[in-house]
Amino acid sequence: MNKLTRRDFIRLSGILGLSAALNGCGAVGGSDFQGKVIVIGAGAAGMSAAYLLNQRGIDVEILEANSVHGGRVRVNKSFTDFPISLGGEWLHADTSELDSIVNDSSVEIGIKMAGYDSSNSRGFYQDGVYSTEPSVGDRDTKFVGSSWFDFYDEYIVPNIREKMRYGVEIIEIARSNTQVQLTDRQGNRYSADKVIITIPLKILQGGDVSFSPTLPLIKRRAIESAVVWSGFKAFFEFTEKFFPAVITFPDTRTENGHWLFYDASHGQNTERPILGIFSVGAKAEAYQAMPDEAFQAAILAELDEIFDGVASRTYVKHMTQNWNQEPFARAAYLQNNAPNWISREMARPIDGKLYFAGSAYTRFGSWSSVHAAARSARDAVDEITGVA
Repeated sequence: MNKLTRRDFIRLSGILGLSAALNGCGAVGGSDFQGKVIVIGAGAAGMSAAYLLNQRGIDVEILEANSVHGGRVRVNKSFTDFPISLGGEWLHADTSELDSIVNDSSVEIGIKMAGYDSSNSRGFYQDGVYSTEPSVGDRDTKFVGSSWFDFYDEYIVPNIREKMRYGVEIIEIARSNTQVQLTDRQGNRYSADKVIITIPLKILQGGDVSFSPTLPLIKRRAIESAVVWSGFKAFFEFTEKFFPAVITFPDTRTENGHWLFYDASHGQNTERPILGIFSVGAKAEAYQAMPDEAFQAAILAELDEIFDGVASRTYVKHMTQNWNQEPFARAAYLQNNAPNWISREMARPIDGKLYFAGSAYTRFGSWSSVHAAARSARDAVDEITGVA
């Protein structure tokens, strides 16, 4: 007889509608609210919110505009022999955040993480001079042999898979004293007692979703005032590793964006050196404006200047991810130096009917990360269900 793994058991339980009862063991359960909640968007915040609502026995449905879940947490598993994170990549907090997202002490999380220490050097290049120093070591960690997407796919999605509906792009949200009515692009209607909105801020700025009645003035001002950085990532494979854990430049962190080169293969069980290029804001827009061949040439030329021509001699292939071209994202995230009031106002619920969660909709002074999106979902669910 084939052994039923815990993952298979969780997935089967979700299909049979048993997950709410099963998750009562070691998880937060119960609620003062007994109606239906619709979650718009199946990114990190949307999946986290639906998962917690399901744990608490709430009738929940997820409407996702794309044909897949994950949002800006996406992975490529064909470029090399380990998962390449095309969006959210690092955990910028203690690994206990993973336990908080799963919210069930009976679940043993088998995800492996790799941190940075003094053995991982950091490079700095300015005016033709390259120098290195030991990594200071911080709480940032990378997934080993997996990714944020894999974490959600293994520990969260099996519990809510049957509650997801794909290809549903909501374009109108109308609230009354009793319910919230949603309309999708095909004219289909959906109703719920409460709605959690995780639609990316850039899409709200574009006016793709209409609200009836209109959003409060302060909420509209927050949407209009927000600067959402463009996002672009790239990955270059070489035949030999000539680069350190991180390479920074004088303009790596500015008011207009961030960018750096980094060892994407850090901590992985691989012999294939992969250099990652992370950019948001102005640098991302500069890269996005280049044809692919020009971008490749520019990156290799820059690396050749730093490392005496070794990049061109050892180049194998590369790939890019332009988040501005993704129709249901259109950018990366809220700028890191945004005023606190923007994210706090974006997180504020409306009339006890509309709730907001996502990497830009936070009320705790931190945003633009996967774990922040998950925390914001927890805050929204706690408010809906009456958990202090």
